Amino acid sequence: MEGIPLLKDIVIIMAVSVPVAIALTKVGLPTIVGFFLTGMIIGPYGFGLIAEKEAVEVLAEIGIVLLLFTIGLEFSVTRMLSIKREAMIGGALQLILTILPVYFFMTYVGLSFEIALLVGFVVAMSSSAIVLKLLVDRVEVNSSHGKLSVGILLFQDIGVVLMVLVIQGFGEGTGVSLIGIGKEIGVALASIVVIVLAVAYFVPKLFYEVVKLRNREVFMLTIVLVCLGTAWVTSLLGLSLAIGAFIAGLAISESEYSNQIVAEVLPFRDTFSSLFFISIGMLIEISFIYSSFLNLIAIVVGIIILKALVVIIVGQVLKYPLRLSIIVGLNLAQIGEFAFILIMMGNEYEMLPNNLYQTLLAASVMTMAITPFFFEYSPNIAAYVGKLFGYRYKSHEKKVEGLHQDHVIIVGYGLNGKNLARVLKETAIEHVVMDINSVRIKQARKSGHIAHFGDSSHPEVLKRMGITRAKMLVLAVTDPVTTRRTVQFAREINPNVTILVRTRYIKELEELYLLGADQVITEEFETSVEVFARVLKEYNIPGNIIQNQIDLVRQEGYAMLRNPSLGHERLVNLATILETSVMETFYVEPGCSIEDKTLASLDIRKKCGATVMAIIRDGKASTNPRGDFLVKAGDMLVLLGGHFELNSAMTMLQEKCPTE
Repeated sequence: MEGIPLLKDIVIIMAVSVPVAIALTKVGLPTIVGFFLTGMIIGPYGFGLIAEKEAVEVLAEIGIVLLLFTIGLEFSVTRMLSIKREAMIGGALQLILTILPVYFFMTYVGLSFEIALLVGFVVAMSSSAIVLKLLVDRVEVNSSHGKLSVGILLFQDIGVVLMVLVIQGFGEGTGVSLIGIGKEIGVALASIVVIVLAVAYFVPKLFYEVVKLRNREVFMLTIVLVCLGTAWVTSLLGLSLAIGAFIAGLAISESEYSNQIVAEVLPFRDTFSSLFFISIGMLIEISFIYSSFLNLIAIVVGIIILKALVVIIVGQVLKYPLRLSIIVGLNLAQIGEFAFILIMMGNEYEMLPNNLYQTLLAASVMTMAITPFFFEYSPNIAAYVGKLFGYRYKSHEKKVEGLHQDHVIIVGYGLNGKNLARVLKETAIEHVVMDINSVRIKQARKSGHIAHFGDSSHPEVLKRMGITRAKMLVLAVTDPVTTRRTVQFAREINPNVTILVRTRYIKELEELYLLGADQVITEEFETSVEVFARVLKEYNIPGNIIQNQIDLVRQEGYAMLRNPSLGHERLVNLATILETSVMETFYVEPGCSIEDKTLASLDIRKKCGATVMAIIRDGKASTNPRGDFLVKAGDMLVLLGGHFELNSAMTMLQEKCPTE
């Protein structure tokens, strides 16, 4: 064991990265920056502490595979289909509009066609690893800007196949054949379809058999097999390992095993993915950065401005609000990890001079290091830029007509918004629907609702929707940034409007209340309520007891989430409710053993403590029935008692009247 160089290297990596990460975290800097610095310190251009650099890079590649696998698990095929417009149109436009200006600029300064195109390819790529990880960590994957980001990134990852083929043709001197490229792309797309179908069909069956073993070790090995195996097969077909892992996660995302798989993979994913960022830092020559620092700063600024502007244009073409387009533009303004594949190929084929090679490496790392800061401040930057240029939202409609007073504004026409709008329509309550998805707006209008395209986080749009005279604002969108800004502006414009917010996670609760929300419903909390309600029902807990429990937990639980110190005091009320007298009913089916039996012979009160208060027969109630009352099929017994007494009585009666 003492002679294993890789083990020594891993210990060195951890020994350096941990204190660096701690120090940067204390001063408010992202850990990703710490990983880059660690790589520069221990790498061959730093102190040269790492001997097995290639082995570390292999582990780093595994980290990216695991990262993309877990991100795939966060999605579903349905969600992927919902962003096909962002991927096909947005992704294609982003690549074309980035590659062309870079290519023309590089040829203008005297570089050859091949090198200029290679640099264009490199600059066009953004970092799936960093962007998707930050979106997941910030719970913004399913937000509007998250969907646009993911769509563009997925197209880029597939586009790498084309870029690799082109660079390979240049490097090997075989030239670039459009027919050959088209054929390879067709094969790649067909391969993706085949892999998705195969994994979706076989993997759930495999996990079903593994789960029956109830062996955690075998379950874990199966996860690794599916993840790395799919990635390996995909790489054999000319695609990247990462895209294969994403496909594997995507294909099993809707299975009942996805949550457990994520829980098992997370520790390994975070450990190995940190090695990826460290391995990138190891490529950088510190002396080169020092000697060319000002030039690098200018290049990095130019890359960020270009890439941000391109994505903003793409967002506007796709009719995204300017604010969201700016956020996505800043979030995707870095050069990504797949660009390193192209850079290394260019270096291997001797296409890149050393200065250009190091410039591309350094610019990539610097833009990646800045990305977490853009994620943190891009909403504020987007709002500031909008004000700076006097941006005013141009609605597709004029001020909403047909609304008088006390109407409801529904933001988001997804499942929740659609159901709410339908109920409001049936109850003749005035309402208006708004969404930034034009397809959903068309659907809402076809269903007979007043519906308008609009970004609710813009104050002018809220005013056009009649926020000043609305009674209620309901936010049913998945974008946390939009939700927070909408709540804030709505409260400022109309202090009296009731604001109801639907959000996904409990951790967002307090901030939304502080911004002005009146009620916040968290899917995470409501799921727990539904779970305990169904458990109580299985144990024959009376319906009104269950409803009392639900009401209490919602009333007290949300308060406790905001102020945990109230928990013990308020939970005392649970026992009080359980001890109160309640009623339950029992229907006597034909063939039941209590049929033609008297109440005295059943002796429910003595055996269970519950009292038969009435018996309903043919729609008529016989109250306080005597002991000689004969029970018939079709009767409805009305029982009174405490929670435990009723539970005992219902259990006894069900045993005597088993269902087929």
